[in-house]
Amino acid sequence: MALPAPTHAAPAFDPRSFRDALGRFATGVAFVTAAPGGVPAGLIVNSLASVSLEPPLVSFCPSRSSLTWSRMRRAGRFGVNVLGRRHERFAIRAARPGADRFAGLDWELGCRGIPRLTDALASLECEIVAEHPAGDHSIVVGRVEDLRMSAIDEPLLFFAGTFAGLR
Repeated sequence: MALPAPTHAAPAFDPRSFRDALGRFATGVAFVTAAPGGVPAGLIVNSLASVSLEPPLVSFCPSRSSLTWSRMRRAGRFGVNVLGRRHERFAIRAARPGADRFAGLDWELGCRGIPRLTDALASLECEIVAEHPAGDHSIVVGRVEDLRMSAIDEPLLFFAGTFAGLR
């Protein structure tokens, strides 16, 4: 039996309620980086997801209006730095538009020329394989080409509009 085609009626809730409802889902926090033209750039995201193990794929969702992402995508590659609780102050500072996101950070270039934090819980170097428009954001998919992990430490979480830890 065929299902009827969905209609696209306006939702019965406002955007703030939608954002608040999704805020009830705890996420990790990552610093996505690239070096377009050799200049380091980065974004704080909480939309990181594993897509596939074979091939190894991850995704994240930058705002379609992000000037930083519009520069970063030109590099064709990006890094993912999984943040720990110790990175909370950095994440708060770096989430602001126009912030100097590399000031005071210990970072290095990975084997593919992508900036990575020296103390990230994990760092992935990825090649962009797809980017899909999705409302006011894009879904970026990257194939993981290299990774590095540090000792397990307390992760930085984002829940109900604020940063948190497990303890």
